[in-house]
Amino acid sequence: MSATPLSSTRLGGFLLRSRRWVVLAMLLALHESLVTDPGGNFQRIWLLVHFGLFLMWQPFFETDQELGRLAVALLIAITGAILYFLPGWLIAAWMCVLMGILGGKVFTASATQRGRFYLVAFFYLAAMVLLWAVPRLVLRDASTPDVVTAIVNAALPLALVALAFLPFDPAEDDTRQVFDFFYAVLVFQLVVVLALGSIALMRYTDGGYYRAAGLTVIGFAGTLFVLAVFWGPREGFGGLRTYLSRYLLSVGMPFEVWVRRVAELAEREPDPERFLGEALALASNLPWVRGGAWRTADGHGEFGRKSEEVVQFSFHGLELTFHTGIALSPALFLHMRLLAQVVGEFHESKRRESVIRRNAYLQAVHETGARLTHDVKNLLQSLFALTSAAPREGAMDAAYANLLQRQLPQLTRRLQSTLDQLRSPQVEVRDALRPIRAWWADVERRFAGGELGLEACIEGEAVLPASVFDAFLENCVGNARGKGAGGAPMKARLTACEGHVVLEFENAGEPVPAGIARSLFREPIAEPGREGLGIGLYQVARLAAQSGYVAELARNEPGHVVFRLRPY
Repeated sequence: MSATPLSSTRLGGFLLRSRRWVVLAMLLALHESLVTDPGGNFQRIWLLVHFGLFLMWQPFFETDQELGRLAVALLIAITGAILYFLPGWLIAAWMCVLMGILGGKVFTASATQRGRFYLVAFFYLAAMVLLWAVPRLVLRDASTPDVVTAIVNAALPLALVALAFLPFDPAEDDTRQVFDFFYAVLVFQLVVVLALGSIALMRYTDGGYYRAAGLTVIGFAGTLFVLAVFWGPREGFGGLRTYLSRYLLSVGMPFEVWVRRVAELAEREPDPERFLGEALALASNLPWVRGGAWRTADGHGEFGRKSEEVVQFSFHGLELTFHTGIALSPALFLHMRLLAQVVGEFHESKRRESVIRRNAYLQAVHETGARLTHDVKNLLQSLFALTSAAPREGAMDAAYANLLQRQLPQLTRRLQSTLDQLRSPQVEVRDALRPIRAWWADVERRFAGGELGLEACIEGEAVLPASVFDAFLENCVGNARGKGAGGAPMKARLTACEGHVVLEFENAGEPVPAGIARSLFREPIAEPGREGLGIGLYQVARLAAQSGYVAELARNEPGHVVFRLRPY
């Protein structure tokens, strides 16, 4: 059983190396079938050989591909019918089809040497169709001029001999060749019209076929020359190719309408993700688009419905997938690629605008903070004086005095760190680490008897950046109070295990709106009708990142809004 694939592979390799001789033998068999007596047994034999060699050469499928039973049955039926009846018009039509196949290879050949090989074969078939097949097989005219007979029997076979000496690299002509169906159909129609035009022109040449064929060839040559001149003129207008390109690229106006709507959408929608979703929703209105999906570093989404035909594109980190109702032609694929590129460029510009707005805001915050530096410096001096004057013995409560001695220097250091960042906002300032049990004991004293519930699970010894955890907790408590939750319970939960410290703040109030939740901790929030811009949480997130922590919204449900501070 394993010998069959190996044998077919060897046969495919042999045919690949021998393609020159297969084409030459195929044309020689066709030549012999044409010059023998029409309708005779020799013509049937040579045509059978020709069809067999054509199946070995055909450029559509791999030569080692196995044919199905239905395909074999149809092939035998069609070949048997042609060989039995031998209609002259069908043989001439087959030659026109063969010229179309060669034309699809000649005009798309990337190698010039291979192009010359197939061009000579194309010339031979064209000459045989006009000089021999049409008058002898279609018109049944046995009185062929001696000059034409001599050309067919002596001159045209020289073209086949030339195929044996023209340069031809089998490696460039593999079994899965590029075949242009448009060129093949165009060449086929040109040859058919040339042959039928010659027959029609016989009415005006008193039945002289060869004179009519000569006039038809001259007329076609003149027409093609004029079209070539107007196709791409050197000066003046762009030529016929410009109008043809505009027609092929328009695809009936839907794409142009989509581009106009996307441009209008880009003017009124500043958010990159919302723009992306709405632009692709407009793309689903195109007749050939069924749906798709998109993915960026910030999120992903889908639109429409899925189908079996899928195309994918990627621009500026944006991955687009389109599901189409049909397999895309080259023109439609070009349209979809252009569509994806337009969306990608607009999305990238929106993203850059967002970054620029964020940087402008940070610059404004920095400039505002710089104006407050002097006031903060005075406050630091007062705090230092207060710390120095704190009583260490006497009538004051010892616990309260100890709390002041621990908290006031810490506040001083925090304000000093804030002052340093106001002076140099680009410089990262690392906070001093503090034992976790000491920090949590201060938190319990600070919020004892208040509305904040405290829970802790501490295993072993660990340290944490105190200012980061203090800022996170105070911002969460302040925001919960500022929302007017009406006394909704709040809870802070500290978990420490093997040096892994996590602080969670849970609020039983209303959840954060989805539009704000996406930008929370990532950038300042500018929502109309809302108090505050989320600057505190944004600054906490930046400060936490400098110390190796992440601030996030872990849960956002009614009655369970959880903010979390955890290590990376």
